[in-house]
Amino acid sequence: MGVAELEDIVNKLEALYKVEEHGEKPFEVLIHGILSTRTKDEVTFPAQDRLLISAGTPEKMLKLSDKRIEKLIFPVCFYKTKAKLIKRTCAMLLSEFNGEVPSEKKDLMKLPGVGPKVASLVRVWGFSIPTIPVDTHVNRISWRLGITKKGTKPEDTQEILEVLVPEKLKIEFNRLFVLFGKDICRPIGPQCFRCPIFSYCKYDKKWYYRKRGEAKA
Repeated sequence: MGVAELEDIVNKLEALYKVEEHGEKPFEVLIHGILSTRTKDEVTFPAQDRLLISAGTPEKMLKLSDKRIEKLIFPVCFYKTKAKLIKRTCAMLLSEFNGEVPSEKKDLMKLPGVGPKVASLVRVWGFSIPTIPVDTHVNRISWRLGITKKGTKPEDTQEILEVLVPEKLKIEFNRLFVLFGKDICRPIGPQCFRCPIFSYCKYDKKWYYRKRGEAKA
């Protein structure tokens, strides 16, 4: 897939979803990333809000007990483990980064609970650094568009996308693909009859789902 096709895909998704400008603070994005692992957004965002209202800085977070953090973030998956990771992360931010969230990927990945996806989330959402976090939605859609082969691991998909996607498209790429993956290009029962980028899709069942959707419409 070439640059022109990628630009057309992004333009069509932007027209559909009209993504707003970024305004998140790096610490908020970091907490979101740690909480979001194996947890749906409808659970992650309320938990994030509850926690950050109580402790919006690393200093304040360390004053909370593990039990208090657990209570605030429940029912995110692995909430007890994540409470400990958040405390350890905040301690490291204070001891090694003067209480500030670093912007370099190698520094972010030193923090407990931060892998490639979370590090990329912080960089693009918190610092507006062009990069592409790859979650299940971005990975799945990349398979279906034929950008990567089915079964490609997220970290490998990210390497491919970082090379293939122009810098100017990277900032909103993740958000657009996540919205598209939740709304239309779903893992089960994709709504191919509504798809604005159907012509680019290489998914072997796209015509089946398109005809089934049109029959129900």
